[in-house]
Amino acid sequence: MELIVTVVIPFLIVIACAWIRLKPTLDLNLIPALALLVVLAGSIFGHDFFHIAAGPVPITFDRLILLGTLAVFGVLWLLGRENLRKLNRVDISILILMAVISFSTVSHNWKILNNMPASRLLFFNLMPLAIYWVVRTCNLNSADLKFIAIIVGMLGLYLALTAVAEVCEYSAVIFPKYIIDSEFEEFLGRGRGPFLNPVSNGIFMTTSFCCVLMWWPRVNLSRKTLVAVISLVIAIGVYATLTRSVWLGLIAACGLFVWLPANRPAKGAMVVAAALSLIITFPILSEKIFSFKRDKNVTQAEMEQSAELRPLFAIIAVNMFKDRPVMGFGFGQYAKAKYPYLQDPHSGKPLSATRSLMQHNVFLAYLTETGLIGLSCLTFMLFQIGVVSWKVWANRSLDLWARQFGLLSIVILANYSVNGMFHDVSIIPMQNMLMFFMFGLTNNIFSKSWAFETANLKSGEQRRPVGKTPAFQTGAPAGC
Repeated sequence: MELIVTVVIPFLIVIACAWIRLKPTLDLNLIPALALLVVLAGSIFGHDFFHIAAGPVPITFDRLILLGTLAVFGVLWLLGRENLRKLNRVDISILILMAVISFSTVSHNWKILNNMPASRLLFFNLMPLAIYWVVRTCNLNSADLKFIAIIVGMLGLYLALTAVAEVCEYSAVIFPKYIIDSEFEEFLGRGRGPFLNPVSNGIFMTTSFCCVLMWWPRVNLSRKTLVAVISLVIAIGVYATLTRSVWLGLIAACGLFVWLPANRPAKGAMVVAAALSLIITFPILSEKIFSFKRDKNVTQAEMEQSAELRPLFAIIAVNMFKDRPVMGFGFGQYAKAKYPYLQDPHSGKPLSATRSLMQHNVFLAYLTETGLIGLSCLTFMLFQIGVVSWKVWANRSLDLWARQFGLLSIVILANYSVNGMFHDVSIIPMQNMLMFFMFGLTNNIFSKSWAFETANLKSGEQRRPVGKTPAFQTGAPAGC
């Protein structure tokens, strides 16, 4: 009760005040804001912060808010204020993937390791699917996108300052306190944030970095300085994760979110600046980049040994794939199914060194657990989302906020792929929730593009004119 009084209620009051203050001018919709609140609650006040044991499914703030969001959406749908939309190719690709991993889960022993397969299906896939669905079908406008960009940008600033405080051991300013609890030993000493995982923390900060940059073309010179300072702070927070794949993800984000909208002279200046920076810094930082101490309780030698394990994961995955290439060993079964493959005397490698570790590549993880079918469904979904996101960005008739969220989805895809080459990002806390939340927004924009067309927004038009066909369905080029 003390927790609810001192933390939760003030937090909700702040959100409510912001809603009341911004609603008259921004014309916000309720469902996108509630869905965003689920992401925020799961990120900052998740299971490690607060939970109540209630049978097989512990009660947490984000799960309660999600249930409330679904209930509110159902009521609004019954009242005719929300409409279920026709399925498109992104929806179908997501549903196919969810059907495959659901069947793979229930067709194998989903109770092993304290119900881990069932937990992964529910918390890391079906809950994000629920968020995707309400965001994808709800009423959405440019004001909602603006509000989301503001809040996600603020979240990134908090995560960055917390990450820096973790690395510098400024424990007095870190909240929640479990972040620096030595009981959670893994990744201690790096910017792991409230997720207790530097990869998830870095992906969130990279997303926030892009949300802050959305303001760059809209503000004057003095405010551009503020945008640049906040972006720099978040970039420093990304560095504080001390995770190379996260750094690569931020570089990819800059390449997409800064390079693509820039004009030709600006692109030329970026190339020169990047080349000079690389020439100056690489001789100094190259050795530290490839070999440095990161975790507080892990030596540099142990970190180097950890990096050498990744080829071993690939060998194990290939051997497992050879035995079950089509359907795999079952979703969530890798932790148990790998053991017979750790004793391969023909490989000449110490495969048993990976005994206590999960797969370190999301694509190999899907390949071993769900076979070619699951991996094909995953890549098909990512491809469809990429195509739709690019079309949203390339459609110059849309409002800039809508186009930028299309570009943001491409950045998230790039981060998923880059980090996924080095980690199984499908089991990282809140990663899928953020990803499907953003993909839902982008697909909503794509399926209701007429509502975001600049001409309609300027004229105050709120509903689609009779007989008008969305630009994406005419076959005409969207423009770049």
